[in-house]
Amino acid sequence: MKLSTNDIQSLAQVAQKATHIAAAYIQSQVKETHHIELKDGIKNLATQVVTAIDLESQRLILEELKPSLTTYDLGLLTEELPDDGSRLGKDYFWCIDPLDGTLPFTEQEPGYAVSIALINQAGDPIIGAIADPYQKEYWLGIKGSGVLKNDEPYEFEQKTKTLVCQLDRSFLTSASYEPTVDALQSLCRSQGYEEMAISTGKGAVMNVMSLLTEGSGCYVKWPKTDRGGGCIWDYAATRLIFEVLGLPVSTASGMDLPLNQKEVYMNNHGVIYSTSQSLQQEIIRIGKQLHQGAK
Repeated sequence: MKLSTNDIQSLAQVAQKATHIAAAYIQSQVKETHHIELKDGIKNLATQVVTAIDLESQRLILEELKPSLTTYDLGLLTEELPDDGSRLGKDYFWCIDPLDGTLPFTEQEPGYAVSIALINQAGDPIIGAIADPYQKEYWLGIKGSGVLKNDEPYEFEQKTKTLVCQLDRSFLTSASYEPTVDALQSLCRSQGYEEMAISTGKGAVMNVMSLLTEGSGCYVKWPKTDRGGGCIWDYAATRLIFEVLGLPVSTASGMDLPLNQKEVYMNNHGVIYSTSQSLQQEIIRIGKQLHQGAK
């Protein structure tokens, strides 16, 4: 069914409420001891870890969203349940990451978040709701209607002193790490920044959202053969918020992030977020130089 503007506004409020509920629960549990389990078939520790908190957060979110599945005939993709494929045949689907950044959460460090998006069948996000439980910050973006931060209209402010490069913790041991950093340092100088800072340790959602706070920078994941590279739910809401703010998001080759492909993992595509178009184009160029023939 085709959603009206009023439908989308109503669903945005549902998503926002769900992120608030889940975030409050997550933060109430952060100082507890957590039993960690590991998912099979993935080498990256940050992607492997799951706790009972992930599962309870998901339950709380689904409790809020489930009525809308029937009312609006929506599909569903959520991290801690098997993909039932409903999203591939529906006009829209909810895409949920109930606790992104489980590893920093278990370490009682900032960098974890709740992320909910509504995506159309073409793979384009319509709604993006994000909660940062640690900082108690809440974001809501609606395509064509702007972005709210803590219920106030938000506009991105570009800064030009420091280029902040957000990288996954796992990338520190990658063979691509040193040549990537060297290339980014050259880019930093050529773009006129005074210095470059590298930040690691957060989940994918907060890696991206931190760029808005820093005011200038990028988040980079190159394509790789191993399964992983983040999943659809890691980038669904952040892609919407960046696009509404007019900031670039793409695969490593410069294409739109595919948010409704059959395979949920993004390792074949890579991911780049930047705070300016010139940065984005230069990072895409760097990726092509470093990974000739990568798929």
